[in-house]
Amino acid sequence: MWRRSMHSASFTDPIFQTSYLRAYQETGGQAGPVCLRCHAPAAVMYDDPLIRQPLSREGITCDYCHSIVSVDLERRDEPFTVKTDGVKRGPLADADSPAHQVASSPLHESSEFCAGCHEYTNERGVSLLSTFSEWKTSPQATQGITCQNCHMPIGPGDVVRSGLGSDRQMINLHNISGGHSRDQVRKAASIRILGVRREPGSSVLVEVQVANTGSGHSIPTGMPTRRLTLDVVLYAGDREVRRFQRHYQKSVVDAGGEILMDDHRVLLEADSILEDTRLRAGERRIEKFYATVSNKQEVLKAEASLTYLYRPELMLRQEMSIDMASDQYTP
Repeated sequence: MWRRSMHSASFTDPIFQTSYLRAYQETGGQAGPVCLRCHAPAAVMYDDPLIRQPLSREGITCDYCHSIVSVDLERRDEPFTVKTDGVKRGPLADADSPAHQVASSPLHESSEFCAGCHEYTNERGVSLLSTFSEWKTSPQATQGITCQNCHMPIGPGDVVRSGLGSDRQMINLHNISGGHSRDQVRKAASIRILGVRREPGSSVLVEVQVANTGSGHSIPTGMPTRRLTLDVVLYAGDREVRRFQRHYQKSVVDAGGEILMDDHRVLLEADSILEDTRLRAGERRIEKFYATVSNKQEVLKAEASLTYLYRPELMLRQEMSIDMASDQYTP
């Protein structure tokens, strides 16, 4: 399961690779530790900034997560305390292993455990990643629902190998699906057209409810370069009258007021938050759209759709060809 997760690809993921190289170049390598502490923590632990060791490329490994003993968000550049004492920590109280010592860790069942990487405020005080803070004020937090409940749900599986201290058949799944999972994204929100009605004169009102029904944090969360787009189309009979659009996102700007659209620029240059129109956990928002329809005999209809949009920068392989010479022969 871990091998198929984004955690295993946290360093090799092409989206990260592109942003990391841009950030590394633009800062002369100074951005390296900030990026690598979450995307290649072994590289930071073992002083491998150029990622020469295979271990550094393995991303967020089993060994790293199960060696964490505390999380302190006040230590912005180094929130995790890791012990390399050979003891592997996790939520199981009855686990055993012939390969290493095992310790029960309540931290590994808490959302605080995830906060070290999913909460980040830059040196200018701009909250860029705020997933943990969003969860803390959510209905899910009040109900005791943690990050692990949704992103590492219980499913069938074996603990390491059969017979190692436990005969349980259900374990926390380690594929840790999130924003890269189509199914996970689709569970987060719902939309419903509440009505299409005529107002005084020739005005028509379309009401659409947009709701964060399945996420324990704001949607979209994570990098501010992600957004949701609500598209609404009003018809009179078979005739399209008007299209409407609303965006839900956190927008950050640099010191000059420019909205930052690239991930690496957000991390390097964000100076303030321009707006935050995202849907908070449990929020139901009614959007109203007005149009003019003069013919009162036409039947009014509407369509609405909600789209998750992320446009990361990627390095792509391109073919370059140059015609060097040509010749023909006709007998």
